[in-house]
Amino acid sequence: DFDTVSDKLSLGREGGHSAARVVHAHGDETGRVLIDTLSSRAVNTPGVKVFDECFAMDLLTDPPEGGASATCVGALTWHPRFGLQIIRAKQVILAAGGAGVLWRETSNPPNATADAVAMAFRAGVTLADMEMMQFHPTTLYVAGATRALISEAARGEGAYLVDREGRRFMDSYHELAELAPRDIVSRAIIAEMAKTGTTHVFLDLRHIGAERIRKRFPHIYQLCSDFDIDIAKDLIPVHPAAHYMVGGAQVDADGRTSMPGLWACGEAACTGLHGANRLASNSLLEALVLGKVCGSLAAGAAGGNGRFAARRIVSANPPSERTQLDLTDIRNSLRSIMWRNAGIVRAGARLAETREIICFWGSYVLDKEFFDPAGWEVQNMLTVALLVAECAYRRTETRGVHCREDFPDTDPAWQRHQTLRRTDRQLVVT
Repeated sequence: DFDTVSDKLSLGREGGHSAARVVHAHGDETGRVLIDTLSSRAVNTPGVKVFDECFAMDLLTDPPEGGASATCVGALTWHPRFGLQIIRAKQVILAAGGAGVLWRETSNPPNATADAVAMAFRAGVTLADMEMMQFHPTTLYVAGATRALISEAARGEGAYLVDREGRRFMDSYHELAELAPRDIVSRAIIAEMAKTGTTHVFLDLRHIGAERIRKRFPHIYQLCSDFDIDIAKDLIPVHPAAHYMVGGAQVDADGRTSMPGLWACGEAACTGLHGANRLASNSLLEALVLGKVCGSLAAGAAGGNGRFAARRIVSANPPSERTQLDLTDIRNSLRSIMWRNAGIVRAGARLAETREIICFWGSYVLDKEFFDPAGWEVQNMLTVALLVAECAYRRTETRGVHCREDFPDTDPAWQRHQTLRRTDRQLVVT
């Protein structure tokens, strides 16, 4: 289903690339096409059980308290029909996505609440590079609307970034202009917004031509049309947003984590492939390649299909008053402070403040027993937000997607991964 020109793959160029190298499908819907194809294949594969709307709460380990010597033996899950279940497994793969919802502005769907990374951390799995969150330069900025991604491929096809006066500004920030790496473009947009006191800048595709725009970007064209923006005639209001978690459960080249029986891929994993700043479209490649490698090896380690084992459990604990918290308020407040203090440009004082506030909220939330995904998601968000703030505070330099205004230079001493794990209820960072 990949797009072709004269029976050859049609290749696009994106930020930080020196040549056109990106395949795409249905114009600008590559991700959706891949998801639809893989989901359909999974559902129609004999022996594969699919539980829609199933929420993974925690990993099961032996011994139960987890830690460096533990083995993963399954997961504790919740399903709206079956309730709480213990699912036993010989091998477990974490592939539950990223953490974009920790920030107020994000291109991610509402369920990208860092669940996989939080589960791994609680089990004692080693994590890496948690300070490395990539922000995409261009999401559609319409007040009150969910932020929607405006693909980097638009700039690859020649779109310009302009201020409210229609002036291009990226030439003054980087020699590659609009095709500079994402961290540079995002910071440039933030700087321009600060100069002019505006909430957004604009993406200009008008010179590309209506026919080419509709063919290459059908999804973006329709998305903007829903807000009465004709991108063949009008400027697109855009704003940076949290997009991709570079960090995650530290894995080897095969997807193995530090815990036997547990694997990770996609945004749940830190593979090291992206360094401190992922290039555009490399996440899809990583997910496909590492997903196949990880899945094949995990299946081999499991030794074939066993009998599916799930046991329903009943919680005897009634909800307490402290589980009746205003979770929406905590969630929104967390997202705001993460955007303000642990976003595109950071500083030590703001990060220290963020740690203190998250710890305060956590004292009311993290040790409580909730009975639906809303509570579990907030617990996961608080858990991982603290890890991000802690690691960002400790990395006293600017590197890739991690920008410290109080440490603006890259420090050779920090040319390494920062790892962390939980042990005896304490955080160990190295």
